[in-house]
Amino acid sequence: MLKKSGFLLFPVILFLILMACKEEKTAVSVIDFGAVPNDNKNDAEALNKAMQYCREHSGTTLYFEPGVYDYANEMAIELMNGILNGEVKGNPQDSIFKPYYPYGKGLDFNGLKNIRVEANGAVLLFNGWGEPVSLSNCENITIKDLTIDHKIKPHIEGLITNIGSDWYEVACDSIYQLTERMPLCRVHYYDTRAHRLLNREDYLPEFELVNSHVLKIFRQIDPEMLGYRIMSPQTFHFRPAVLMLEAKNIRLNNVTIHSQPGMGIVGHRSENISLEGLRIVPLSGQRMSTNTDATHFTSCKGYIRYHDCQFEGHGDDAVNIHNYYLTIEKPDAGNAYHLVLKGADWHAQVLDYPDVADTMELVKKQTLEVVKKVVVKSVDNNIKELYSKVSFNEELPSDIENYYLINVSRLPEVEITGCSVMSNRARGFLIKTRNVLIANNLVRESTGSGIHVGAEGGWHEGPASKNVTIRNNRLIRCGRSLEGDDWACGITVNVGADQTNVAGLHKHLVIEGNIIEGEDSENGIFISGASDVVVRNNEISGCKRSMRMEHSTDVKIAGNSNP
Repeated sequence: MLKKSGFLLFPVILFLILMACKEEKTAVSVIDFGAVPNDNKNDAEALNKAMQYCREHSGTTLYFEPGVYDYANEMAIELMNGILNGEVKGNPQDSIFKPYYPYGKGLDFNGLKNIRVEANGAVLLFNGWGEPVSLSNCENITIKDLTIDHKIKPHIEGLITNIGSDWYEVACDSIYQLTERMPLCRVHYYDTRAHRLLNREDYLPEFELVNSHVLKIFRQIDPEMLGYRIMSPQTFHFRPAVLMLEAKNIRLNNVTIHSQPGMGIVGHRSENISLEGLRIVPLSGQRMSTNTDATHFTSCKGYIRYHDCQFEGHGDDAVNIHNYYLTIEKPDAGNAYHLVLKGADWHAQVLDYPDVADTMELVKKQTLEVVKKVVVKSVDNNIKELYSKVSFNEELPSDIENYYLINVSRLPEVEITGCSVMSNRARGFLIKTRNVLIANNLVRESTGSGIHVGAEGGWHEGPASKNVTIRNNRLIRCGRSLEGDDWACGITVNVGADQTNVAGLHKHLVIEGNIIEGEDSENGIFISGASDVVVRNNEISGCKRSMRMEHSTDVKIAGNSNP
């Protein structure tokens, strides 16, 4: 009987051994595929093999040993060299930031599921202008402790060492590559004594190369700016450092982005994003990180959560979350309509479209007020001509040229907690979605409002927001580039439309317990186009008016202090 039992147990034991071996293979290191850190050799082929292994083995944990991994992409290098050598005139964005423009990729997660990357502080040093991490059509992906930077930075920085009557000289840091024909799209100035970004910007200045690390820029500046630093991106928008496209359940833990010829993170038509300990900050000793927004999410759903993130030195907003106001065109025949995105930046540079059964709001162009809601019955996308043919549960008004449509089924819930934003251009947090909590954050010396809740018809970004709580944030010395009655240094709630006298577009807002410190600012808080608003227990200083309200109803104000 014992022998028989042992014989019967043998297949079970063999099966368990085989399963254990299979499970062991789901944890691999990039070194297994030939990637060697810190050897200054191109690791692209090895890292691509590692990604292919993950593609074939769902559930894999991919490990990096600490160190620097060079990733050289030929297409990305060719594009970068062409721009730095003057093959593209003016702002490169006008030529290379277009729908479906070809570009080089780094770590490509396309189609992957259930993958975890444990990078252990490894640096992905990308060579060229492209997309270092591409999270498209993937699901259940976690990336932890990865840093993204560029071998040749897509911007320059340096110290102002000499000032003439209509020119100044800049000694650029040795990590930057200067050429006679490189673009200087916009020059930012950094006050090295006050440790902050100025609100002055100079676009496309003429310059000449004095030597390999010194520029003469032909602009008049104040002699007191001797010893200030400049930063200049060599394009505005292009690819992001991390793209999330049609991605679901994505988690970035302690990921750092130091530079990118575009935005840090772009998410489009994605769902359930968690960003914990994300850092989009300059390299040590520098002042600029990404060329434009730190993070930008469009047409997403589910949730987007920021927790304990740090943002500094990026060329536009730290956070921008919205959907698009789509232009409506009536085909020659039938009950369908063409939906086209016009007059806006296509941030992911792919078609934006609704899904069947999505709810869309019909919005007046002049005021952005909602007329009614319609439900999508059918969708036929034309990728080549960049429009969607869509039918609805009812016909639209005959004067469709006076309206937009916006998809409110793709508006994510948002939490931004415990984050910091320092010395960036434009806003800290720009919100155009619904069901939002912004709490316990620090925004210091953004040139725009610390927090902005807005529907922006000019950018075709919306919609108006609902159920937004802004609580216990510190908004310090922000808003210097957007002064005036229609903005605030601390918190702005407004509607960017041709006519702004309609109340109640933004609904159900709570602004409480915030500390707002202005610099002889016009307003600490500005609210327009809203209803059901509670403003209480905020501490506001350094402002001519603690708050200003217009075109709003049912606003409750209590317990605020204004020294």
